[in-house]
Amino acid sequence: MAIKANLRARQRRRRILWVSILAVLVGLLVLVYFVAALGTNSYDKYIGQPVPGSLQQQITGVSDSTLAAVGAPTGVSPPVKISGTLLTSGGKPEVLYIGGDFCPYCAIERWSLIVALSRFGTFQGLEYMLSSSTDVNPSTPTFTFTNVTYTSNYIAFVPVEEFGRAGQSQLIQPLTSEQQTIVSQFDTCSTSGQNGGIPFVDVANLYAVNCGAQFTLSNTPGSASPNIVGMNWTQIASQLNNPNSGVAQRIDGGANFLISAICKATNNTPSAVCTQSYANQTLAFVSIPPAGSQALLAVPARTTDQHWTD
Repeated sequence: MAIKANLRARQRRRRILWVSILAVLVGLLVLVYFVAALGTNSYDKYIGQPVPGSLQQQITGVSDSTLAAVGAPTGVSPPVKISGTLLTSGGKPEVLYIGGDFCPYCAIERWSLIVALSRFGTFQGLEYMLSSSTDVNPSTPTFTFTNVTYTSNYIAFVPVEEFGRAGQSQLIQPLTSEQQTIVSQFDTCSTSGQNGGIPFVDVANLYAVNCGAQFTLSNTPGSASPNIVGMNWTQIASQLNNPNSGVAQRIDGGANFLISAICKATNNTPSAVCTQSYANQTLAFVSIPPAGSQALLAVPARTTDQHWTD
């Protein structure tokens, strides 16, 4: 009897040990799950998905009256005057954009570009994107131009998303030799010690956004800038037609400057756009300190391993 009792006791202790080990393992798995869930942006699942027509209409359909009311707000920088051989594509003035999916400054500049370019043509193939989750202003809601098609009777839009969301290690669209020449000539920002950076926008070699984004939309404590970090695309787009919104004043204000530059390139066509007050903003003639940019290590003599850097 004593032997059987001892055997049952040992079996009971083993069962308790295994149950305890199993409970600990289950607890660890639950902890790992919740840690992973906390570290995942709930909007990540939208990355690379097509932008629905209803959302695109909110962005591209900002009214003339709203753009006029926004005008040229403080906190938004105009493109600078540059001078070179007229940049064209298919016989039309070319708007060249160079950026990267990871770049938070490119993320906010794209909003203004879409608003502005929609005055001259139409987009197809816009897809959701978030900027890098590990850069400043992480996971800023934006779009990618990687698979976009733009149709216009007035201008050609050539977008280059050089790097993916993973950053410099994810080269997806190298610059052509012609684009590298343009960068070397016009994407310099000596006032900040940089030698080029993204976002870079060249309007027909007449005007350029060449020292970073035209404005900031940051979560910097104490900043006067509106903050879109943590918002989704719909929350941002729903403000664009409200001239009293700080977000609209930055995005629409940036668009107004871009529209004004494009109208210079198209000889003020179409007149329905270029005669509007918002399309006649004063543009800069000297470089200004950047609102924010991702800088280049070096521009000249670009090779396949010469990358944009934070």
